[in-house]
Amino acid sequence: MHRYETSPRGTGIDEGLAMRLHDPLWLIGRQWQFGEFTHENVASPAWVEVDLEVHPVDQWRPADAEQWTGYDVRATPLERLVEEHEGGPSPRLALEGGLRLRRALTAAGRGDDLAAFVARCPFPHAELADPLDARVRAELPDGRALVRCLTALATTADRADEVAALEALGPVESAPAQLGALAENWLQWWTTRAPAAIPADQDAWDETRFEHRFALRSQALDGLELHATEYAGGRLDWSALDAVGRADPVAGAVLHHQVAIPAPARFGGMPAPRLWEMEDARFDPGSIDAAPIDLGRLMLVSFATVYGNDWFVLPVRLPVASLSRVVRFTVHTTFDEPVELTQLGRDQDGWNLFALTDAGQPLEPDQERPTSPWFFLPPTLPASLESAPVDVVSLMRDEMANVAWAVESLVRDDAGRRLDRFSRWAIRRAEALEAAEAGAGGAALAASDPLYRVTTEVPDHWFPLLPEQLADLESVRLRLVPFTRLVDGAPSNDRPVGTLLPPVGSVVHEEEVPRSGTRVVRTWQHSRWYDGTRHVWAARRRLTGTGEGDSGLRFDQLETEQ
Repeated sequence: MHRYETSPRGTGIDEGLAMRLHDPLWLIGRQWQFGEFTHENVASPAWVEVDLEVHPVDQWRPADAEQWTGYDVRATPLERLVEEHEGGPSPRLALEGGLRLRRALTAAGRGDDLAAFVARCPFPHAELADPLDARVRAELPDGRALVRCLTALATTADRADEVAALEALGPVESAPAQLGALAENWLQWWTTRAPAAIPADQDAWDETRFEHRFALRSQALDGLELHATEYAGGRLDWSALDAVGRADPVAGAVLHHQVAIPAPARFGGMPAPRLWEMEDARFDPGSIDAAPIDLGRLMLVSFATVYGNDWFVLPVRLPVASLSRVVRFTVHTTFDEPVELTQLGRDQDGWNLFALTDAGQPLEPDQERPTSPWFFLPPTLPASLESAPVDVVSLMRDEMANVAWAVESLVRDDAGRRLDRFSRWAIRRAEALEAAEAGAGGAALAASDPLYRVTTEVPDHWFPLLPEQLADLESVRLRLVPFTRLVDGAPSNDRPVGTLLPPVGSVVHEEEVPRSGTRVVRTWQHSRWYDGTRHVWAARRRLTGTGEGDSGLRFDQLETEQ
């Protein structure tokens, strides 16, 4: 077999892809050179028989959990199962739940019954920044507490006791049956919107790395697990997982036998299969701008021109959320000859772009990870609606201060609304400066007098990540510590108020704060599953940051008025 390669010293690929035309003898010589006059008594694939071993993925667990939990792909998308965390209903949804009950009672002509529900299901006492929020909460029941109350009203056996408890707190004019129907409608509305409260041991989020870690397995395959150690959030696909372990042969496994007709692989911009066939004018591989070191584009051109017509596509029907492997692959040619094929490179170690990596085997020096024979078809979501971020944290390096920072840019306030912490800090700082200038009076310093500062001010939503050397004297970890500042002459330790940063004193891996920075966001997701059911959950995602930052932290500064 002859290979024709472009010159690596060339400035482009057009010369290597050009097919020069001269006199007829030249064309005949080129045909002879490419073997068009050579007769090949070969066959083409006519149909294919495939035997597949398929096992459903029916268990999952967070990386640090010991017990496996059952997973039913028909009930919940895997993406929600992995990304959903603590939470439960948001403060805003709790208010909306109380408001919906008020509207339902008013529409039924029983608006006076609301007082009994407010007394039965009050909001927990909390100091609210906005007096209007406190007034609204005082006039509405808490949607989170209403769930228990209305569930009892919707249940025939518990309805009488719950009505009696309500009547003890206020007048209730609605009939018990009317309250039961109202409760059923409210619970149906609430269930589709309220995310479930996830126990801490079922949270797959790794606070030290700001990513998800979890594992999947099939109970039918003993010894094989799928581990996701660096899922940053977003779209959960098969490439986020690695295979760990080797599955023992399953005695009596049911094989899926399928017969199909293969079709030649086709893709947009593919060259014509014959050498002398006129190309589509819209396709010009010579115009691809590829430098000698642009390996990605050169590989694409090489595949399109050399290997593109060597592949066939065979559709195979598999159940969603399953592990499968090819047991037997038989090609029947046009000469009615069965040819059994094996997986290419099955006995060779090496990384494969389109296969699961076997991450469980110990490696020798300079040995690459082997490839697992199993294929995972994940239950991915086609699309979902994503809200604007409700919590945002940026991790960045500050070379001037020689420290890393965790910056809470956006959090939720006590009413569930988004709060820009920088804007809030800037307003408080401006008010403090105005008060200081007004209180100074005639004792203010002259404009020409220098001002000595022990340390400059840092915004109260910047939290330092201080390096700590480990016992091996080589590795370094970052520890989140509170920032101590003076408030009204007394020291105060500022702590994170959002949900994305770990508790003060927690450790963060140094490699998670690169020079480009890291941005962590929390959003609400809304999606429909295959059966039409709606799913709503809060998800966290790690993104690339915006580079280094400057906190303005300086020590022993002498400021003069310019």
